[in-house]
Amino acid sequence: RDAPGQAFLNLCQGNHYQFDQLRRAKHTSMMVLWHLHNRDAPKFVQQCAVCSREILQGYRYHCNTCTDYDVCHECLTNPNVPRHPHNLTPLAVANNEQKTQQTDAQRRERQRNIQLHLQLLKHAAACTNPSCHSANCNKMKGIFQHAKKCQNRANGQCHVCKRIWMLFQIHARQCKEPNCKVPNCNTIREKLRQLTKQQQAMDDRRRLEMNRAYRVGAR
Repeated sequence: RDAPGQAFLNLCQGNHYQFDQLRRAKHTSMMVLWHLHNRDAPKFVQQCAVCSREILQGYRYHCNTCTDYDVCHECLTNPNVPRHPHNLTPLAVANNEQKTQQTDAQRRERQRNIQLHLQLLKHAAACTNPSCHSANCNKMKGIFQHAKKCQNRANGQCHVCKRIWMLFQIHARQCKEPNCKVPNCNTIREKLRQLTKQQQAMDDRRRLEMNRAYRVGAR
């Protein structure tokens, strides 16, 4: 089983998502879409086995003997709650607010690095000075030459080619220059235009089929 398929299976099993009934399938589809659009949110939220509330902060107390048994701190310290027969291990629950702030900072830093690399990409593609003052210009030109000659790019084993082709694609999606000097820019833009046309044609055919089905059903 491939990694995305295994990750989807783990998500469904860990959260008890099911498709055996229509209402469960609707709930599962809604939650899967929510996770797709909120990638930084925790994939698995444990519930207290006593009060059934989600344990979102502090500690959860996990039983290593029982299957899927966790207790919140309130229920553990409540004298009216019967004691669990097995030892419970305290596990810290990640602070979602701190995690979100951290991921936001990481996302901004990554976006900044991409923009700096895109600027260097455009500079190196247009630069003809062998003694360029930019320290990374010659390095980027060397990567251009590597991307042309690399034998491992086709099978996806070259990490350098993966990174430079990712930059090529990001640049091509933003580029509006008719005669761009960045390698493969025009080729990638033409492929993107063809894909857009194909998608539009598929959408048109889908609308025609839906309209035809509606007309047949209305008769």
